[in-house]
Amino acid sequence: MATILNMPKWGLTMKTGRVVEWLKRPGDPVQQGEPIVQIESEKATNDVEAPGTGTIRWVGVLEGDSAPVGAPLAVITAPGEQLSDEQVEALLREDAETRRQLAEKAAGRQAAAKAQTAASGTAVRAPVSPSGRINASPAARRLAQELGVDLATITGTGPGGMIGREDVLRAAEAAKAPSEETAERLVHVNGIATHCLIAGPADAPRVVFVHGLGGSLMTWSLNLPAFAQRFRVCALDLPGTGTSDKPQMDYSVASLASFLAHFLDALGSDWRQVSIVGHSLGGAIALSFAERYPDRVERLVLVDSAGLGPEIDPALLTLMQAEPTREHLREELAWFFARPGMVQEALVEQLYEQRTTPGAREALQATMTAAFGGGRQRMNLRGALATLSHPVLIVWGANDRVIPVAHAQTVQETKRHQVEVFTDCGHAPHIEQSEEFNRLAMAFISGS
Repeated sequence: MATILNMPKWGLTMKTGRVVEWLKRPGDPVQQGEPIVQIESEKATNDVEAPGTGTIRWVGVLEGDSAPVGAPLAVITAPGEQLSDEQVEALLREDAETRRQLAEKAAGRQAAAKAQTAASGTAVRAPVSPSGRINASPAARRLAQELGVDLATITGTGPGGMIGREDVLRAAEAAKAPSEETAERLVHVNGIATHCLIAGPADAPRVVFVHGLGGSLMTWSLNLPAFAQRFRVCALDLPGTGTSDKPQMDYSVASLASFLAHFLDALGSDWRQVSIVGHSLGGAIALSFAERYPDRVERLVLVDSAGLGPEIDPALLTLMQAEPTREHLREELAWFFARPGMVQEALVEQLYEQRTTPGAREALQATMTAAFGGGRQRMNLRGALATLSHPVLIVWGANDRVIPVAHAQTVQETKRHQVEVFTDCGHAPHIEQSEEFNRLAMAFISGS
């Protein structure tokens, strides 16, 4: 059966992508997972892999042209399959109709969420008696009490504005509707303005993403859209990084773990208990958080995590201490990937912009000194990991040049936690093999 390749969504704010280069042409055979087109978004340029094995039958977006997320880029026919032009057009119409229906459902959920907000704050109240009693039928009163619905927030549609059972049921249903809107926020934590991105269904389990040394929430651009389909997600720029404040403070792992707790408190009580996905230094922060606040953690996903052994490549640390020129940053990024093609100019520019922000270099140096002073990892969280009762997934790149995969293999020998090593992958498997990582980590957090 033919497969449609659609414009991918890299990052929750991505709206369009531009075709930089087709690596395969109509009539060319392709293998599932083989790169076939290079797409540029606002933040990065990446290869898009073939979703199936077969032959490129049709290409819909030319090199240099842009298309919205979800738009069809190509049609790949299965081995031995033949499609006429009319059949290709029918396939594309069916795909467009499916995407339209999904968009309508999403719009309906958002409308319901807005109705919930209106009902809770700005709805016209039902008439009340001189004594202050709300005009509602006895059946509506009993039902509202059973469902926990506040009659004062409901607009009655019965005679004289009386609230009936149907009004209560509609209000209860609206209260269940999740909000899936994406929001970038500045959360003030002990006077530190902290940039974060929140997305996903409001009633879904909470997952927090913590980036590594010198990174930002953009580290998770290839992961957040997939996770936000099933979880309420939050990715933050730690203090000293991204567009968060860059104060003079204690940048040790323990201090950052404590900061994470205060940050979640500032988000609200529904972020009291979370699963955490942490990369590199972010993994050490997640482990320290779990050790300090075990009742606040459900599951941990540690990606090439710091804190599980003393070794770290001192050559990378030397690069990160250098002046943040584009050349130095390009060399630094090359340390993170097994495939050189992953270092795109858009990624270099993004990192250059972050590292040249006032205060960013000083904060980076302070974090490096606290965590990796003397070219060694200064925190030992192996004991914390050994005593954790929480489910833990450890993901590592087999070709990690930054922190050796031996740290994961040592944990694997204990057979207490799930360990997965990605072949042909460096220090950032969540970027280099994002689709496989997303499937694995989401299944783990779901408990499936």
